[in-house]
Amino acid sequence: MIDNNTFNTTKIGFIGCGNMSSAIIKGMVQAQFNAADIAVSNRSLTKLQSLQKGVGIAITQNNLEICENSEVIVLSIKPQMFETVCRPLANIDLSGKLIISIAAGVKTTQISKLLKQNLAVVRAMPNTPAMISEGATGLFANQQCNQQQIEIAGNIFQSVGKIAWVKNENQINTVTAIAGSAPAYVYLFMQAMIDQAVALGFTAQDARDLVTQSVLGTAKLAQVKSGIPLDDLRQAVTSPGGTTFEAIQSFNNNNFSEIVKKAVNAAYDRGVSLGNDGEKL
Repeated sequence: MIDNNTFNTTKIGFIGCGNMSSAIIKGMVQAQFNAADIAVSNRSLTKLQSLQKGVGIAITQNNLEICENSEVIVLSIKPQMFETVCRPLANIDLSGKLIISIAAGVKTTQISKLLKQNLAVVRAMPNTPAMISEGATGLFANQQCNQQQIEIAGNIFQSVGKIAWVKNENQINTVTAIAGSAPAYVYLFMQAMIDQAVALGFTAQDARDLVTQSVLGTAKLAQVKSGIPLDDLRQAVTSPGGTTFEAIQSFNNNNFSEIVKKAVNAAYDRGVSLGNDGEKL
């Protein structure tokens, strides 16, 4: 549930105007957050004007202005840009403000170090379905965050989907591996199914329609039947000796579960590596 009373008394500024921050801003406005209390900065005036035209927020090309005028500052920038963007902001008094970062691998301690202040920082790892308000976001708050700041951060990301808080910052790397990167895994799986359907005589469009709807419907059914183990739901579709049974046997014979585990671990390890690289900032 979005707390609009809290939302409507908070000024939130975004540094960065990419796809993710644009999706979050649009979701916030749809969730009845006051657009006049949202501001965003970016080097590209064209991007800023395009977003402003759609939702009516304030825009600027000055990151310092965002920091000075916002109670919540969302750093929507790539990890490799963190030092370049944050160094000039270190001379601003950010005490009492909440910093939210959506950069993979950049730790809360690194953010405070770059900004040269002991700050309230929330790390968030949203995924791209946030663009249609169906995102999944993992969140971590450091010890400097108070309850109101935690609630505000939760409200922001609830406006574009479901959220889950983690107690250990290292678990954000797990969120990255199982939610942040998950859309890419699913797209890869869907494309392989579509390609084979085309090989078996379907048109590419018909194959895409069937596969994407099947994945969408399956995910929704799994949410509706949340009290039933996924393995039980799978078995309900898998008649012994039937077509699905043969497909599952093929997956198992080719170590499908191990392939997925290795992929998730690879994403997790890369998240850890990015964090370690960031220690040099």
